[in-house]
Amino acid sequence: MKKLGIAIAAFALILSSASAYNPPELAEGLYSFSSTRNLSGQNSVAGGGTLGCSPDSIVVNPALIAQAQRVALNVGYTALISYDPDSDYGNAFQAGILMPFKMFNFSGIANGVFTPYLKDSVNFKAGLAKEITPKLSVGANADFGFAWGAGSDLAIGAGLGFVYDFGPLAFMKDFSFGASLINLGKYYKNDVSGTKVLDSVTAWPSLATLKAGASATFIKNDTFDFGASLDVTVPSFQNAIFDIVPKFSVKEMLYFTLPVSINCFEMAEAHNKGLSFGIGAFFKFTFNVKNNQYLERNGWSESEMVASAAYKNLDASVHALSANLDVNLGMKDKTPPVIKVWPDDEEDDE
Repeated sequence: MKKLGIAIAAFALILSSASAYNPPELAEGLYSFSSTRNLSGQNSVAGGGTLGCSPDSIVVNPALIAQAQRVALNVGYTALISYDPDSDYGNAFQAGILMPFKMFNFSGIANGVFTPYLKDSVNFKAGLAKEITPKLSVGANADFGFAWGAGSDLAIGAGLGFVYDFGPLAFMKDFSFGASLINLGKYYKNDVSGTKVLDSVTAWPSLATLKAGASATFIKNDTFDFGASLDVTVPSFQNAIFDIVPKFSVKEMLYFTLPVSINCFEMAEAHNKGLSFGIGAFFKFTFNVKNNQYLERNGWSESEMVASAAYKNLDASVHALSANLDVNLGMKDKTPPVIKVWPDDEEDDE
């Protein structure tokens, strides 16, 4: 443990001395723009709350998908609106799939961001996760992307993470914590136009971004759930971004989040930046598809769908309006399997 601590400290020192931290504005959120869950804080490093995970959960922590039991599909779109007369309208989209297997769970997403604030880019993430114990999950992901505008570029990298679920703890009904180390590789170069000091702009998303967080449920009954999550993001060990997210749910059908983000670097640069607020709303319902042999054969005739929308001001002039649709194929098992050690008495009489 002592050697590991020394290695981490040396790594952080190398990063801090290699370059002064100064990514383009909004660059740290590149993979989150198109996701209602990530914009609204529903996806925490420590878990997805009572709503659970989705394919885009690997953006914050690849270990989050380990406990998924069903195939899940996701599509989303975000409008990036600016009131700055010098900037234009932007947009982002995503599509993803989550597939559970016996040995591990797989998730993959495609993400596109087209905006004047950053290069236009198309990005791909794929991750694997596994439950080591009923409480501990681990995961890893790989990144690939290409960008154009102010010069073409490639991004390639990886990430890893873990989640530990304590269950009930003290006055909390459920408590979990997790951490991830993402953006380990080569990311987009510093030739984005419109930045303050072009020569000092670092690669983005920031290399070696550490994320850590905790999530808890304080009230939980048949009608109402209330919880919260706190995440801390440390890009290149040279900035701190805090995400504080109260979470509510009603009848396991309606879910709401009220995210607050504090970017310490941006707040130090200017008082009108670095602090952002938002809201997320999620509606979960079941649907049935009849007379479809393929769905019946796979047990997907009855499935769940989550329609969601989110708003967040990304800075003083850029606002994100997002809508996503998730389809969870099949229904969760509500009763554990019954294993008979010996036959019932009635069976013996026969």
